[in-house]
Amino acid sequence: MNSAQVDLQQIRIKHILFKSKVRSVLYGGVLDSVFFSDAGPISHWFLQVGKEKYGSEPELYSLQKTHSELLTNANQLFSLYRNGSIDQAHAGMKDIEKLSDRFQELLMQLEKRLALRADMV
Repeated sequence: MNSAQVDLQQIRIKHILFKSKVRSVLYGGVLDSVFFSDAGPISHWFLQVGKEKYGSEPELYSLQKTHSELLTNANQLFSLYRNGSIDQAHAGMKDIEKLSDRFQELLMQLEKRLALRADMV
């Protein structure tokens, strides 16, 4: 695996963990407020790895924007859950899934672009 593949695998794993933690909270798990904030591991990756290494790639901005939407939606679902609208919070997982699919698509596009560039070198 080259450096870019490792970097993108890291963000993919963090994203899968994000989605898993959302589901966990909505089914009674403990909310990790730092994880679901701008100080969380995914936001940290964007600042420390994403912008530094891939800041000029068009997909990076879209990935970051999609993650921000995921954070906003997740926090709205947590609020619904805390306020007793549990069924509504559970139903909102479909929006998380759609955004997650978008995130994964963008990540694959970025991977393909970087792989093509590496093949040309």
